[in-house]
Amino acid sequence: MFATILIALFCAAIGAYIRYEARENRCPWLVTAALAVLFLALTLWMPLGQELFGILWYVTGGLAAGALLYGVIARVRG
Repeated sequence: MFATILIALFCAAIGAYIRYEARENRCPWLVTAALAVLFLALTLWMPLGQELFGILWYVTGGLAAGALLYGVIARVRG
């Protein structure tokens, strides 16, 4: 359980960094949207009992959450 939380937090940091690097693009919110769509697709199509899909679910969820949090914080501070 602790390792899963660490993986999600690490991926959230990576997602925030990806969004940070995309800030100079014309539409940086597309990065967050793409990660969220990937997370939603894994959520909807994940077969029961598949560990690989579960791991990918945590990774993409962390990436999407980190990108979303950075987007919100950048919007509030900017």
